[in-house]
Amino acid sequence: METVFPIAVRSTDLDGQRHVNNAVFFQYFEQARLAHIARLGFLPTYAPGDGPRHSIAIAETACRYKAPAYYGDTLLVTVRTREVRQRSFSLTYEVRREADGVLVAEGESAQVWIDEQERPTPLPDAARRSLEASLGA
Repeated sequence: METVFPIAVRSTDLDGQRHVNNAVFFQYFEQARLAHIARLGFLPTYAPGDGPRHSIAIAETACRYKAPAYYGDTLLVTVRTREVRQRSFSLTYEVRREADGVLVAEGESAQVWIDEQERPTPLPDAARRSLEASLGA
């Protein structure tokens, strides 16, 4: 299963050359990643309160830039689950301009599930099942 997340390029996303700044693509990945895991039915718990808290830490991320994007573009970020391990999972990203389908960027990220002490901990069973079900779907 893949998640397609639309993003409207804002003026604040641009750099001095008037195209989307390279660092902004990691924000696009983050927004799409959260939409993907929400769609899979689980979200980490960040807020303080009763009960165990778990969250996701980014262990590694990368982006390859293929074409510029500009103010006014709508970008479609497609997220796919690539791998599920005991304490982590990896995702891939593909960013295309909606108007013409041009590949603007692609990337990947590795996420580690962490506990309240910020130590790696096994993925909850429900999260693991959802992620595994999304592989290659």
